[in-house]
Amino acid sequence: MLPSSGDDASERADQSALLELVGYNIRRAYLVIQALFDKEMEKHDLRQAEFSVLSIVRGNPGINQRALAEALAVAPPNLATLLDRLEARGLLARQRSTEDKRVQHVELTTQGVRHYGRALKAAALADAEALERLSEAEREQLKALLRKIFVE
Repeated sequence: MLPSSGDDASERADQSALLELVGYNIRRAYLVIQALFDKEMEKHDLRQAEFSVLSIVRGNPGINQRALAEALAVAPPNLATLLDRLEARGLLARQRSTEDKRVQHVELTTQGVRHYGRALKAAALADAEALERLSEAEREQLKALLRKIFVE
């Protein structure tokens, strides 16, 4: 006989094996964080990747496209598409290097700086909502532990 297919909350699938896997836990947490972040960024007409570009460029004015692609861990052609969109919106500007014409430097425009500032506040709100069950110490510990995984 098959188990009932009722909607009773007590009939939840056993996830115990998956919950032992770090990757599964990170993915599940990411889904929550991503939904909250996307909701906030929608108000600023930004995608996660675009916000990341603005953030790196804001912290590194004049960064070249190669270094930007490396920092974001994206392929240069994908970065070029992102930069095209942000440049078309007046949020950033690219300028060819005077020393090497193959190199382009990227900076935020005045409008880009203002837009990024508002989006950064929204991102912080999304983060706070996602992590509201954690103490400040736990938040810092979580970030430190996660960085140990991906920072070389």
